[in-house]
This record gives sequence, structure tokens and C-alpha cells, in this order.
Amino acid sequence: MKLILLPICALLLSGCVSIEAPGLVTDAARVTKDAYRSVVGKPAEAASSPTPARAAMSHSYVGNETQSMAETKQACVNEAAQKLNQLSGKTVNYSVLESELSIINGRPVASCKLALRD
Repeated sequence: MKLILLPICALLLSGCVSIEAPGLVTDAARVTKDAYRSVVGKPAEAASSPTPARAAMSHSYVGNETQSMAETKQACVNEAAQKLNQLSGKTVNYSVLESELSIINGRPVASCKLALRD
């Protein structure tokens, strides 16, 4: 008998309790809109502020059939670094932005892009 009365009492008491949340939907919508605007607004702000351009130089190197791919890539970077040093008249610090390798008619061809470091 007690087992039957327990669920009935719980059902009767649950009708007495109510939770009200006025403005919950509008607050959730406002937060969502603010979050969306903050994400969407960042690329526009970043595009409006100009970033300083870095000096960069591209170079290509055609290797021998006997050279490995790594040697060909390294030779491209070394030659580009020598040209940067010649252009500036001193030894400069650089970073490799791109380094790609292709095989054309059985010969490795490397292309690289170096940028001057600040």
C-alpha cells in the first residue's frame, strides 16, 4: 500500500512546484547573437588593419639526376640565401616560407621562397 501511495503523492506534489524563467529565451538569443557578431567581426577588423609586408624572394634550382630530393631542396635554399646576402651586402637572417620539389624529365626541380627576418 505504501508503494502505491508514494508515486501518487509525488505526482500530486509535482503539480505544486513550477519553475518560471522569464526572458530565458531572449537572453539566450542575445548571447548567441553577441557571440556570432564577435566571431564574424574579427576578420573584418583584421582586414582593416594593414600588416607590414615582409621582404621575400623566390628562387628555383634544377638539380642533377644523381642528386637526392633533400640535396636539391637544400641547394635551392642555399642559392637563394646567397642571393639575399648579395642583394643586402651583408649576411642576413632568413626563414624558409616555402620549399617544393618537382620531377621534370627525370630531373629534380626545387622552388623555394625565403623571407628576411626582423
